[in-house]
Amino acid sequence: MKFVAVMLVRSISLSSLLFAGINSATASVTSSGDSVITQNYVIDVAQSTISYNPGGISFDPNGGSTNPSASTYNVSGIFTVNFDHYSWSNPSDWMHFTNSMIIANGLPSGFELPKFESQMISSTQFSGNDGACSGPGYANISCSGPQLAGSISNVSGQIEDGKILFNGYQPNALGAYGGGYTYTIVASAVPLPAAFWLFASALGFFGIRTKTK
Repeated sequence: MKFVAVMLVRSISLSSLLFAGINSATASVTSSGDSVITQNYVIDVAQSTISYNPGGISFDPNGGSTNPSASTYNVSGIFTVNFDHYSWSNPSDWMHFTNSMIIANGLPSGFELPKFESQMISSTQFSGNDGACSGPGYANISCSGPQLAGSISNVSGQIEDGKILFNGYQPNALGAYGGGYTYTIVASAVPLPAAFWLFASALGFFGIRTKTK
C-alpha cells in the first residue's frame, strides 16, 4: 500500500513539473495510472472576441460574386482545461477544454470550445485540430492517412503566468465557403468557486434580491 501511494505521488509530481506554466492547478490520477491536471479559467471579456461568418457566395445582376462579411462579438464565460499525460501515447502530453459556459450576446448559436485533444508542444504551448490522426496515440505508422474531408476545427495557444491565450476556428455547415467562427480568447486562472462567483456577478445574479421586512 505504501509503495502504491509513493508511485502515485511521483506521477503527480512529474506532471506538475511537465506543466510548469500552469498555476493553481489540481492534480489527480486516473484509473489507468496516467496523470490529469485540471485548471479553471474566467474569460477576460475586454480581450476576447468571436467573429462569425455565415459563409456562402452571393451573385449580383452583373454576374459578380461576393462573400458575406463577418460580425464580431465580445465573449465572456468560464471553462476548465484538463492537462492529460498518457503513458501509452507518443507524444504523451495533451490538453482539452471541458465544462465551458460561453456568452456572446447576438452570436448565432452553434459555437463551443473545441472538445478534441490538443498536443502540448512545450510546457506552455499547445496546438490541435479534429482532423484524422490528430489525437493521443495516433502519431504512429498505423495512422498515416489524409485529413478528413471538409473543413476542420483547429486551435493553438499558450499558457503562462496564470493566463491562457488561444486562437481557433470552428466551421459551420458552409465551412467550405468561408463559414464559421474565428475566435481569440484570453482568460485568467482561478479556483473553481472564485470562477463561479465572478461569472455569476457578470451575469447580474447579485442584482436579484428578495424583499425583507
